[in-house]
Amino acid sequence: MQPLKEPTVKRNDSLDYLRGLAASGVMAYHLSLFSFGESDASTVIARIKIYGVSVFYVLSGLTLCIADSKMQLNKKSLTIFYLKRFFRIFPLLWLATFFTYLLWNGPEMYSLKHLIVNTTILPGMIRPDAFEANGAWSIGNELFFYLFFPVLFFLNAKKPLYFVITVLAIFAAFALFTFKLLDPSIQLGYQWSKYVNPFNQFFFFAVGMFIATLKKPAGLFIKWAPLLICFFFAAIVFYPASGEPIVLVTGITRLVLSLFTIMLCYLFYISDFQFLPLFIRNFLKYLGEVSYSIYLIHPLVYLSLKHLSDAYLKLNVAIIITLTVVITLLLSKIVYENFEKYFMLKGKSIINKKLLISSNK
Repeated sequence: MQPLKEPTVKRNDSLDYLRGLAASGVMAYHLSLFSFGESDASTVIARIKIYGVSVFYVLSGLTLCIADSKMQLNKKSLTIFYLKRFFRIFPLLWLATFFTYLLWNGPEMYSLKHLIVNTTILPGMIRPDAFEANGAWSIGNELFFYLFFPVLFFLNAKKPLYFVITVLAIFAAFALFTFKLLDPSIQLGYQWSKYVNPFNQFFFFAVGMFIATLKKPAGLFIKWAPLLICFFFAAIVFYPASGEPIVLVTGITRLVLSLFTIMLCYLFYISDFQFLPLFIRNFLKYLGEVSYSIYLIHPLVYLSLKHLSDAYLKLNVAIIITLTVVITLLLSKIVYENFEKYFMLKGKSIINKKLLISSNK
């Protein structure tokens, strides 16, 4: 008997483009942070820090609805969903965590809480600030969202009104953090555990799921969507806000910038970028494919180069940054092809076996 196949879904290349650009933007922010310190809220790099990750959440909710459009609330369907998520997320996160412990040595890393979170991963859904791999807190948030995705998906498909009510409740939690729990007079770093709380980010994921329910508009709007993308990106960049980055995640500023970010994601979703030269589309697709590796690997590459520079090479900052970008892009492709894909295929193999066993019962 041939292995059962999961339904194939046509990929939306434009979403891959945005995912790759967001991962590259986060890399640019981290390289700036590592090299020059925290950026003022008025800078492009500070806004990418905050809303580049928000883009990931919106895309996650959107693409899961598309990729798992046949999901049902039964044991087989849920098993398939969580197995796919496990083999997509855990192996590379474990690898990045291992090298983080290898390259960095901080006393808090070896506390019982941090060791449990970083070896078992799942407690990071509740305490994402305990992850050691740079940027892994957002993956802890993603795992939290995955926990609720099947129920939200069912409500979205079968009980749209209840889904909207649930999204409004999630927005209420978002607003609570934005206007009450996060203090605009205290630096963001001192409130990090509150900021990375999954209930503070859940709204972006839920909105992504909502976008998946919307019908694509008429062709004329799609034609002008790339120009609107430029408009909303400029709006994010030039929206008046300055000072410590906490101002970007509190008050009206956060509501406005979040709206602009969501619109950016929606416009990428409906856009057709066939007008771009093929080599640009291929490069953007490449960035999208390796975005998870870019996101987790670039801090390790930078840290390795910094150790080498301090001990032997005495490189200047510009060279370290340039080498980090080049090595990260090359290494991410190698990791994607030989590590990420291996575990994705391993997951599919296990899923097919379970589907076969189920069909033979």
